[in-house]
Amino acid sequence: MFSNLLCGLLYAVIQGQAARAHSQVWDVAAVLQCTNNPAGPLSPLAGYATCPLPVDDEALKSGVWSPWSYPPVCMRPKNKSGPKLCAFTLSSLRGEGGMSIVTTPRVASDLAKAARDPDIAWLEKQRGSPFMADRPKPYEIRALPGKGLGVMAAEPIRRGQVVMVALPILLQLADTKPWDYRDVFRLLQEASIQLPRREKEALLQMAKRGRGYVVDDIMKTNSFQVTINGVGHSGLYPEISVWIYVHARTHLVVNARSCIVRYSPSTLIVEVVAYRDIERGEELSLSYIPLNLLSEQRQDVIKGWGFNCTCALCRDTEATKVSDSHRARIQAIFDELDAPENRTHEKVQAAMTELEELVEEEGLAAQIGDLHTIFADLYLDMGDSQKAREHAGLALGMLRQFAGWDNDRTNSAASLVTRLEEEKKNV
Repeated sequence: MFSNLLCGLLYAVIQGQAARAHSQVWDVAAVLQCTNNPAGPLSPLAGYATCPLPVDDEALKSGVWSPWSYPPVCMRPKNKSGPKLCAFTLSSLRGEGGMSIVTTPRVASDLAKAARDPDIAWLEKQRGSPFMADRPKPYEIRALPGKGLGVMAAEPIRRGQVVMVALPILLQLADTKPWDYRDVFRLLQEASIQLPRREKEALLQMAKRGRGYVVDDIMKTNSFQVTINGVGHSGLYPEISVWIYVHARTHLVVNARSCIVRYSPSTLIVEVVAYRDIERGEELSLSYIPLNLLSEQRQDVIKGWGFNCTCALCRDTEATKVSDSHRARIQAIFDELDAPENRTHEKVQAAMTELEELVEEEGLAAQIGDLHTIFADLYLDMGDSQKAREHAGLALGMLRQFAGWDNDRTNSAASLVTRLEEEKKNV
């Protein structure tokens, strides 16, 4: 459970056709229903209740490719069957800057609705996160004696506080094996060139390993794993990736005990969230890999990035051994709970107590919500609805804080809470 992110048309022509397309596509009768609901207290405009139909490079013939700023550029898969892979670009994503995505037309259509919702402040408030545009940044980047650059807390930061809010500039479908890798590189080139100047400059300034095609290299070095309607993508968030850039050039911290990254699939927003209380002047560090991995597994992951981890834990051999033993014990407890004879109230409570101690010791607070979800299911299997409701409620609260209000795990926990409460009413 614990073991297991070069359009060749003239500018005037593009702008004229795009303007006509905008008035056409959102009014057509044949539309797709979107999963995202616009935020805010008022009823949405009629056009916001639907998604545009998927479009690909055939849109150039009709002159209709809204809401995208340029006609999609597409490549067919190697076997010539199946969906195309295309580069789509929005010159402005909610007024905050441009974004490109390399994905299939269907996924791009799913994305269009979330990308079109204009009010980030409402999107964030609806999900329990403060919008940060009008407040000073709670961090600063400065030189550290003997370590190079570091990201430091400019004020006291509370556990669970949102430190940074960011939108992507480039997204790429995670599984591109059906398409020739050279075609994938061409689409990444198109996607990056079509970005507005500010985003393009931010992209080229990001850390890279110096291997292969530059945009692909940047994506592999800096991106986070995200999902769009359940489909895996890699997402590039410059404001957050600067932390990776700082650590990659100086002292990469992988086993972080300071901040985590939280992704909202319905808004594309990524937040940096404090993992614990942080004092003013303390260095902030992100965890770039899953928090629950053993030391050898962590090293295997970062080898692909060409970095070395120099966090306090990885430098201390004895501490690493202790940490690995704790994490192995966590897995062993879950294995033990798989046995029916261990599913008694006494043994389950003892297991919960030990797990909470181990999770606290290892600094894995962000996974306590998942822990309570597991125990809610355990108590359901044991026929104890009251205990199941208690753990489901705790799981929902923790998952909202650390995973996000619209994360799949959070949604699952919310559904469980609702179901258990309805069952209680009907008893």
